[in-house]
Amino acid sequence: MLSLPVALILGPYDPSGAAYLPADVLNSAQLGCHALSVPTSLLVRDSAKLEHVQLLTDEIIDDQLRCLLEDSSIQAIKSGPVYSPEVASLLAEVSADYNEVPLVLHLTGLPETALLDPCWPEDTFDALYKLVLPQTALVVVDYTSLLQWQSEGLLSEDTSPVQQLLQAGADHVLCTGGNSQQGMPTYQFFSHVDQLDYRIPLPNAVRQQDLDSFLSTAICAYLAQGNELGAAVELSIEQLELASQHSFQLGMGHRQLNRLSRNDD
Repeated sequence: MLSLPVALILGPYDPSGAAYLPADVLNSAQLGCHALSVPTSLLVRDSAKLEHVQLLTDEIIDDQLRCLLEDSSIQAIKSGPVYSPEVASLLAEVSADYNEVPLVLHLTGLPETALLDPCWPEDTFDALYKLVLPQTALVVVDYTSLLQWQSEGLLSEDTSPVQQLLQAGADHVLCTGGNSQQGMPTYQFFSHVDQLDYRIPLPNAVRQQDLDSFLSTAICAYLAQGNELGAAVELSIEQLELASQHSFQLGMGHRQLNRLSRNDD
């Protein structure tokens, strides 16, 4: 019987198909990986803007997680944005139970309080920082979110925010969205001992969170296939560049990545 690598993906359900679920499932399949998916919240949005975030109960999320994990063997885990301390705690429990399975954590800034009710940004960040980061093989985070957390006092201004994530227990950090002197986006890959920079041309019309959702899912898929983390990052950046070159206009908002474009060279 044919066996496929399997990844477990948690995240918001985005009905526009731009990021998170179900886009992550399509992205995984296109890269040769079967995705088990667990929605953690429902977004009310179109291609232009986010109107509301409806959290799912942690009981439903936990039931779905355990149901899938008792039935299937997984090779990698990816979590999209986490909007509550309860979900952060569940993610930490699963990661601890499957500590041999690499976890890719996509971090973003929290939505505005008016869009997410109830909203405990400090408690959520604290749970992610203390419970999830020590279990994480790779954090994918955009530079703007790091600056936001520093301005809100969630991260210290005395130390590099990336170094704070590493000190909290993350094995590696991929910081996205920085600009090089040539005006080309810079992707910085940090470990505890090294740093690598990647510069690729990306269209400004595509949202950063969509780019990062694609990138973190691709890394998870390549990890599930047995690639080392560094190779998974480089392969995923190649796929992101290709998908961004074939982005398309769905509605009146941001352009979307073409997840059907794949570089097999």
